[in-house]
Amino acid sequence: MLRSTQASAIGLMAVSAEDGSHREMLNLEYPPETARHHTTARYTRHCDALKFVFRRPETLHCWEDIPRFRESYEAQSVYGPAGFRNGTSIVLQSPAGLDVALLHVSVRDPLIDAETKAALVAARPVLTEWAVTLARFDAARLSAREGQVLALIRDGLSNAQIAEELVLAPRTVTTHVESILRKLSASNRTEAAVLAERCGLLRSSTEERPGHGRNVGRK
Repeated sequence: MLRSTQASAIGLMAVSAEDGSHREMLNLEYPPETARHHTTARYTRHCDALKFVFRRPETLHCWEDIPRFRESYEAQSVYGPAGFRNGTSIVLQSPAGLDVALLHVSVRDPLIDAETKAALVAARPVLTEWAVTLARFDAARLSAREGQVLALIRDGLSNAQIAEELVLAPRTVTTHVESILRKLSASNRTEAAVLAERCGLLRSSTEERPGHGRNVGRK
């Protein structure tokens, strides 16, 4: 949706409910040094422009809307050298009003056009839902094996089929499933599968399964 707009770079940051720190969940075209700055304490705790944005989360703020932003360290030493000449950072909140993520969008033009602003406003509910789901997965901290099991649940396999697929004891699979549901606060397998599909983090398990997509036995 946003890739067809004026946006030159897009970043999505998870906002910690515990300490307010930011962690990158998505980066599209931000240079590494710019993306790293989005996670620093200098930015997340001491940037006046960011404080301004968080005090007014319902509003879309471009550079010209933030007092003295063009003279700030971020504009002069972070975005400017990367070729960006305008941008916005949008706070995404959960239904309970908690700050769960921050969306960064930067452009190489002096102003953000009306069409891009409208697209950002229209995309906000979808991005918020996605960010909430991503944050839920982030907090769950599933192990690599639990991720494999969840991918197979998402593909509709039963516990017995998962056990056969991953060469595990049935009881081990049951334990993994129980752990996944608990970590995701999901009431059942269907809810966990829907979360995985919505999150978009798990590729089709057919790409991950032994014997699929690889030349097994060949050198």
